[in-house]
Amino acid sequence: MSVCPLCTNDRSTDFPIRYTFHRKDFQAQQCTACLFVYLDPRPTDQELALLYSDEYFLHDGTDCGAHSATDYETAAVKGSVKFPEILRAIQKFRPSGDFFEIGCGMGYFLDYARQKGYHVSGIEYAAMGTKICRERFGLDVRQGSFEEFPLQPGRYDVIFMGDVLEHLIDPRSMLEKARQMLKPSGIVAIEVPSMFNSIVGRLAVVGYRTMRTHKQMPMPPYHVNEFTPVTLRAMLLRAGFEQAVILQRIKSPGSITLRGNMFEKAVKKALHYPNYLITKSFGVLGDRLLGIGRT
Repeated sequence: MSVCPLCTNDRSTDFPIRYTFHRKDFQAQQCTACLFVYLDPRPTDQELALLYSDEYFLHDGTDCGAHSATDYETAAVKGSVKFPEILRAIQKFRPSGDFFEIGCGMGYFLDYARQKGYHVSGIEYAAMGTKICRERFGLDVRQGSFEEFPLQPGRYDVIFMGDVLEHLIDPRSMLEKARQMLKPSGIVAIEVPSMFNSIVGRLAVVGYRTMRTHKQMPMPPYHVNEFTPVTLRAMLLRAGFEQAVILQRIKSPGSITLRGNMFEKAVKKALHYPNYLITKSFGVLGDRLLGIGRT
């Protein structure tokens, strides 16, 4: 059994979600010490290569890739409405400078940051995403994993990971490496989904645990980590950042992905409206998190 990627505790309990990929089960666990949720076992390098093949970008459906009703690029274009809000939060801490994005996909957000005055570069694991970054936007993007990226101490003002940390096998060590690559007073900005922080997610966990059953997730195990505001903040602090600020955001009711039977879809839709108002008004119960770590 894997140890907790956040606190390295070796004791956990089953969390009620499970994935199956290539006839292999990936069971979610919740650490008994810090409550972090992670998949066990962790995908191998070979499985990661299969997970992020060209199909991840080209598939049109909720069971693969962008896990939306469209392909990755269409979802990225639609998601660009969130770019100003995310970048404004970053600009409050570092309004200019060298901006490095880890896992920049097809380059849409990195190009947006460049338009706003940052000097940008990045790294992308998938060959197809890297090619589009270079050819469509002319971005300085290297293909590969951040684990293999040469350490450049004190190089960047901002390091951004958007929808990346939930995919990483060892998220804490990656944040530690990112911290070393920041200039004094630099920041890391982490955007992640928070599936089980919303009203629907919290109720689903209670329901499955009460019934002593699991939800078989209808997609490959892309998300090997699940974050809440508490565990994202703890991850940043354990990685050595002096301060950690967590901002809770939420998708609009019209943009959420609906899965399951008709009843499950109807319940999720109905509960998302009050959840949206609560998050917008009070900054809690968000289904998206933006964590800012300061050196």
